[in-house]
Amino acid sequence: LFEDLKGNENSFLRFQREAQAAASLNHPNIVTIFDFGLQDNSYPFLVMDYLQGDNLKDVIDKRGRLPLYRAFPILIQTAEALAHAHSRGILHRDIKPDNIILLQTNVAKDIVKIVDFGIAKRINERRSDKLTMDGQVVGTPAFMSPEQILNANLDARSDIYSFGVLTFNLVTGVLPIIGRTPVETMSGHVSNEPLTLAAACPGVSFPQSLQDLIKKMMKKYPDERYRSMDDVRAELEWLSKAYK
Repeated sequence: LFEDLKGNENSFLRFQREAQAAASLNHPNIVTIFDFGLQDNSYPFLVMDYLQGDNLKDVIDKRGRLPLYRAFPILIQTAEALAHAHSRGILHRDIKPDNIILLQTNVAKDIVKIVDFGIAKRINERRSDKLTMDGQVVGTPAFMSPEQILNANLDARSDIYSFGVLTFNLVTGVLPIIGRTPVETMSGHVSNEPLTLAAACPGVSFPQSLQDLIKKMMKKYPDERYRSMDDVRAELEWLSKAYK
């Protein structure tokens, strides 16, 4: 993995830190890291669960938006996993459909695994961390929080913003904010209001409470969002009761 880390002490220390963070998580909806280190040829390696399934991006690309009765269980499992990571002081920082795997199983329901904690960060590590390149922006533009784009200090509410984008994408099949370029997309997350569910899917009926949930998760200022992923999960549980 990560050929660019070979021979770069700072990069390997960052890899080691991030691998340790991911390996410390023990949750049924998070991929398990069993081991990590350096091979004899100085290439870093990770040993993790072997997963069979499709990532959520491929599912959305093939099927379009998911019906709410299917979307809610996926979102609840993802929220529970992120709440676990946050309780251990770890942010994901790259929540997006590509990093949500739906396992192939013998049961009818979707089983979620969150992968790629490769840019995970401990909540108590600040932007001034010497292992992070000054000015580096880490994440995926279409799913990044305003504070992540601005390279500010992050906490769990940054993942909550990204989870709000994920929720919108899952139930509509489109993105709430998108520009012609990555820079334009990032600027939109900082300055522009997201699409509403009604604007994204004309003619489709969504509960107002779902629109309210997404709107609050995607507030520009962290203080205006939900305080924790546990709060988000509780809202999703309540919303999902009408779709079981």
